[in-house]
Amino acid sequence: KTPQSTIDTRVHKFESETITLMSLRNLSPPLVTLAGVATMAGLPALDAILSTSTSLAALKCINTAAFALNVGAVSVPGRLDGQQDDEMRDGELNPSKPDASGTASSVYGKNRSRTLVDPSGWAFAIWGPIYLGETAFIATQLLSSHADAVLPGMAAPFAAANILQSLWCASFRPSYLGDGMKKYISASMLAGTAYSLSLVLEAGNAAAAANPAFQAWMLTPFVMHFGWVSAATLVNLNGSLASDETASPRALTALGHSSALLATALGVGVTMSMSAPVYGVTLAWALAACASGMKQRKAAHSEKDEKILGAAANVQHKLCLAGSLACGATALYTALL
Repeated sequence: KTPQSTIDTRVHKFESETITLMSLRNLSPPLVTLAGVATMAGLPALDAILSTSTSLAALKCINTAAFALNVGAVSVPGRLDGQQDDEMRDGELNPSKPDASGTASSVYGKNRSRTLVDPSGWAFAIWGPIYLGETAFIATQLLSSHADAVLPGMAAPFAAANILQSLWCASFRPSYLGDGMKKYISASMLAGTAYSLSLVLEAGNAAAAANPAFQAWMLTPFVMHFGWVSAATLVNLNGSLASDETASPRALTALGHSSALLATALGVGVTMSMSAPVYGVTLAWALAACASGMKQRKAAHSEKDEKILGAAANVQHKLCLAGSLACGATALYTALL
């Protein structure tokens, strides 16, 4: 069992470290909310300016700066998923290790036995190709003209997506969880990120239709990003509710099941309506990970809660697995059209 002093030291380490770029943990919930609302409200006006009266050189600089902001924000330690990852790396949550406690010490970790939308760890490997692909795009648009056709339409929503994901990094922290509405700020930032990335996909489709020379596959990492944060929004939302100790297991069950159905509907609907098989594959990946997560979940601390959540987890496994197959089949069908 991990000594309390070790746990306290680890939590203090995550909450005290900062980088010179910015100290995200010092951004208050009202400030983060205001920044998110301002970003979404200003997106149409920014898009009107960047898509009509801004030089390609300026657009390339804006894309690069926005992406750099995102990378910097993601690098700041102290997020809830960072604490969980630290405990998993130490083997405290690994059932195969005899000395593992099997109990997460962090707030986020404890919520994982209550939420029904909890993907297995392997799912997060998708961030690798997303960031590598977006880095390659940023380099390509700086060094060549291959992406010029899409830059006017994508610059504003891409900037908004990076700002909103940076605000998610500021709000996905222990101080935001618990009672009150502030626990939902992080999920709302991810939802805004997903919406903004959907506009990037729209810009790519429009550019491909207007300019046959434009290679739409260049936007593949952004479509993956769009799909993943769509799913991550639902993961975050369920985790936020689970952080409220007064939330009943029936409320958690209702949100979990409806999230699986919504993710499936998004995977099928967006894939077909926007001709985006990559989006469907990404949702299939996320739902498969959530199905796997239900097979690996830890029992809730309350025996009464576990009686309800344990049964609900079995149903959730089937819903996520069926949803994954539906999204995958839709992606294949769309790709073959």
